Amino acid sequence: MKVHRYQPGSIHLIRADAGDDLVGFITRYAADNGIKAAWFTYLGAVQFASLRYYDQISREYRDFTIDQRLEILSGVGNVSLLHGEPFVHTHAVLADADGHAFGGHVNTGSIVWALEIRLEEFSGDPPARLFDEPTGLSLWGDDGPEA
Repeated sequence: MKVHRYQPGSIHLIRADAGDDLVGFITRYAADNGIKAAWFTYLGAVQFASLRYYDQISREYRDFTIDQRLEILSGVGNVSLLHGEPFVHTHAVLADADGHAFGGHVNTGSIVWALEIRLEEFSGDPPARLFDEPTGLSLWGDDGPEA
């Protein structure tokens, strides 16, 4: 186990505009504001959802879309570095008009209807994502500030 400790930094309260790409908006915000390490939560609604599920056996993502307006019941994610650039990793639980829930890794192409984000920056060297052989994923590596 590798543990990294950070000091909390600025807290950003952000509202995205209708029509924004959810992941693209947060990624642009992080890049434009020099944010390299952060944790965020969000709520709101999407006009269209593009989600992913990571199949642990095949080690491949399965993409799926939901072409309807959905409430974001809960969204959570982080910002770290991948190939030296801010990378947004986020998951969400969404609900339709009947209260049926859907969830997964939020992919580009999820279109915002309304979105409010609380993003907390961390000070210190940002975690960098490195390829992890056992999972086939890019996960936080061992190069952040140690505990």
